[in-house]
Amino acid sequence: MLTCKEVSRSIASDDVGDERLLRRLAMKFHLLMCRHCRRYSRQMQQIGSAAREVFGGVPAEPGSRQRLRNSILDRISHVEKDDSDPRV
Repeated sequence: MLTCKEVSRSIASDDVGDERLLRRLAMKFHLLMCRHCRRYSRQMQQIGSAAREVFGGVPAEPGSRQRLRNSILDRISHVEKDDSDPRV
């Protein structure tokens, strides 16, 4: 039987449909037995539905992913510089 950790990772990464038949059956069995994982699965479905509803009709701007990536990398580099400061 799969552990809750394995099932929650598969649910969160949305790999459920890509799994082999035996693993999908093991996940279904686990979800039948574990109310916590069932609840987590429902929550993830609701979050996904809400996100699709909010962002589904909005087309992405060209280059927005690259700008977001650059912004994240810029912030990470500032944090790393602050962490290496010997005065702290």
